[in-house]
Amino acid sequence: MDKTTPLLVMGTLLVILIFLVVLYVWIGRSKRKSVPEIIVPVTFESLQAIIHHSSSTNGELNHAVNIIIKRFIDVGSGERGFEKYASLLKKLCTHPHTDSKIILHFEKALRAANPRYKEEVEKALKLGLELRDKR
Repeated sequence: MDKTTPLLVMGTLLVILIFLVVLYVWIGRSKRKSVPEIIVPVTFESLQAIIHHSSSTNGELNHAVNIIIKRFIDVGSGERGFEKYASLLKKLCTHPHTDSKIILHFEKALRAANPRYKEEVEKALKLGLELRDKR
């Protein structure tokens, strides 16, 4: 046996050992538990703020509209009068990251849940779409 063979074997074993140590460290880091997210109660005002914020993404808008439809679609008098829903519909129409599906979904749900406000919903939608055309 010459002197280079044991050196090559030792070098190969060293490279394999380094690879296994790196692999072990990498796998150990990926199994760490993530920090649990803080759950913030969802309110009508927080959802309204998401819709009115111009940098909200399409996904955030869609999520906010779905929550409003599920939990807050009934128009009440006082704090949550129809004016707030009309402003939401108008803002959805003019929001830079919205699409027609979100607008129609919100408008149909609002109209179905509140038939006595049908005309007002149509007026708000018409006004919002006119404002959308102007931008």
